[in-house]
Amino acid sequence: MARIAIKNALFFGKDKFSNLVIPWSTYTTPELAHVGHSPATATEEGIEIETFETSFAENDRAICESRTEGLVRIHVRKGSDTIVGASILGPHAGDMISEITLAMKENIGLGRIGSVIHPYPSSADAIRACGGAYTRTKLTPPVRSLFRQLLKLKS
Repeated sequence: MARIAIKNALFFGKDKFSNLVIPWSTYTTPELAHVGHSPATATEEGIEIETFETSFAENDRAICESRTEGLVRIHVRKGSDTIVGASILGPHAGDMISEITLAMKENIGLGRIGSVIHPYPSSADAIRACGGAYTRTKLTPPVRSLFRQLLKLKS
């Protein structure tokens, strides 16, 4: 909060505390981290959301470390890839939430996160997997049909 006051005073900024995207983390086992809206707060504010979720049981780093408990859950505004909130329960959640916080602050959508190459294997790849799940929803039946026809032509 002090940073905002100093920035506004010295550099003629116009930031408001209400505009901040503030993550939090609880360092338990497993860790829990959150930023933005939950489904309940989104509903209270009249925001329709879609949720994309990946389990750490499907994450190769978590499997290698035998720490597969938990998940990444990202909420986007319905009909877009605008991230409105996220929760992470699992290993390194407190570190991983920063990627989503940055995306929310800079208006980077879940689809773009899905196209980012993450180190392999890494826990953060679970975030990319949520982005991939979002992208797959864009393959409408006509688009799928078009891809199938194109693949047949190449064969």
